[in-house]
Amino acid sequence: LTSIKTSDCPFPVLNGKFVLSSESILKNSFPDNSVAFVECAKGYVRKEGSTSITCLNGVWSAVELICKKIDCGEPTHSPHMSYVISDGTLFGAYIKTKCETGYDLEGSSHRQCLVSGWSGKAECILTTCNLPDPIEHGKMNAPRGKPEFNDVITFSCDDNYILVGNSSITCGEYGDYSSPPPKCKAIECPVPEISFSTQTEGNPPYSFKCEATFECWPGYRMKGVATSVCEKSAITAPTKASTTTNKATTTDMTTASSRSHGKESSTSCMKQKQQTV
Repeated sequence: LTSIKTSDCPFPVLNGKFVLSSESILKNSFPDNSVAFVECAKGYVRKEGSTSITCLNGVWSAVELICKKIDCGEPTHSPHMSYVISDGTLFGAYIKTKCETGYDLEGSSHRQCLVSGWSGKAECILTTCNLPDPIEHGKMNAPRGKPEFNDVITFSCDDNYILVGNSSITCGEYGDYSSPPPKCKAIECPVPEISFSTQTEGNPPYSFKCEATFECWPGYRMKGVATSVCEKSAITAPTKASTTTNKATTTDMTTASSRSHGKESSTSCMKQKQQTV
C-alpha cells in the first residue's frame, strides 16, 4: 500500500475582522486535520457561526464566524446638550458635542465609540459673566453671586449726576455684556442762548439746579420765564408763560430760543413795535 503524504498548514492569515484565539496563537505548527480557533477582532462582536477552522492537506477551511462592529448607539443626553452624529455610532466613529445657547461646554468636544462605549465626558454649564466694577457716583442693581446668561444689571446715578451710556446691560451667551457699563457724569449745562437779552444772575459753569436769569433789551419783551434752571436733561424754563399781545403792540423779528443738550426751551425776547393808528 502506498501512503498519501499530507501537508501541514501555514500560520493562519486572517482579515481585520478576525484574530486567532490566545490558545491558537501560541502554537508553533498546524499539522493536517488540526484545528485552530478564531474570534472577533477588537471593536467587533460575534453575531453567529463557528469559531474553528480546520487544516485540510495544507489548506485552511473557510472562516464561518460572522462578526459585526460594536454599535455604541446614541450617548445618553445630558441637560442642555446635543450631539452632531455625521459618521454613525459604530466602533471608531466620532461625534461632536454641542451645548444650548447660554451654556459652556466643559469636557470633551468630540467623543469616539470604543469597546467600552463612548470616550470622554462632557457637561454643559450655564454661562456666567464677571460682575462689573461699581460705578462712581451711582448704584448698580445686580443679582446675587455671579451674573448668569440673560441676567440684567441696571444702573442709576446719584443726584447731581446723569447717566452716560445704557441704563441696563445683559449677560450674553459668550460671557460678555450687551454693552459696556455706563458712567455717571456730573450734570453741567451750557450757557443758555437767548438773543436780544442780558444775563442778570448766574455764572457758568452751570451745575445741577443752578439758575440763569435774563432780561430783554429795551424794545423787547420776555416770552416765557426769565429764569432757566439746569435740570438733568437740559436747561429749561419750568413752565411756559402765556403772553398776550395787546392792541397797542404786535410782534416782529424771529424768536430766539435757549438750547441745551438738543432740547429747546420756551424763553425768548420778542421785539415790540408800536401799532400805527
